[in-house]
Amino acid sequence: MQEQATQETQTEQAAPPENAVQLQLSDLVVCAQAIQLASQRGAFRADEFTQIGGVFDRITTFLRASGALGSSSAPTSDETVASTTAE
Repeated sequence: MQEQATQETQTEQAAPPENAVQLQLSDLVVCAQAIQLASQRGAFRADEFTQIGGVFDRITTFLRASGALGSSSAPTSDETVASTTAE
């Protein structure tokens, strides 16, 4: 009886809570695209470009390393579709 209770406790600890926040690679692809689009539309001031560009570079480098993006410098809509369907 105690053995069964121990196994149930271990199973409960291994499973993430149902309402746990999850972040997927496709979410990061969308973030990179949003940064790129906002920059094209002039949403950032000149003094913000260094910080915003650094975040964009880190996101895209991570996505390329994970295989979610190809070798291009910025995510495209084709890459978004490919990474979203792969998950």
